[in-house]
Amino acid sequence: MLNILRSRFSPFMVQMHYFSSGTVVNKQLTKTTKPMILYNTKSNLCSLIQNRSFAGTSPPLITDINYERFKKFINQNEVLIIDVRTKEELAATGVLPNSYNIPLDELSTAFESTPDKFLEMYNIPKPDKDQKIVFSCAKGIRSLKACRYVADLGYKNLFNYTEGWFGWESHK
Repeated sequence: MLNILRSRFSPFMVQMHYFSSGTVVNKQLTKTTKPMILYNTKSNLCSLIQNRSFAGTSPPLITDINYERFKKFINQNEVLIIDVRTKEELAATGVLPNSYNIPLDELSTAFESTPDKFLEMYNIPKPDKDQKIVFSCAKGIRSLKACRYVADLGYKNLFNYTEGWFGWESHK
């Protein structure tokens, strides 16, 4: 498991390092600083993150999910599934069930827009900051970028479907 930690006294993570225990911690954390989990994943990733700032007083949490968990989310009305692939990719490969398309290059415009503009552009209400949002793409890379971006805006219940479209197709 990979955990990214942050000091509750600092809004910035300056340098992060991966340790064999599976924990990524801020190099400047001390024994008196209480760390907070920012990112959980079950994969064995090695990561170096520098100069990453997070908005808000409580840290966002991004959770990687697999096919089985994604299947459970598909039919839950309180979960918003956003596919960040381009319209051309969707036309060439197909669409995930119950998902809405907001291409990654439109994400900043979409989530920084007013609720009325969001509804007009994507035909869905703009999600609340506490709503569960699952991001997907082809392989889970762009969806993680989307999660990080939206987390910076203060959204808290974020899920990255790491298998993406290709994982979905392989399970059919």
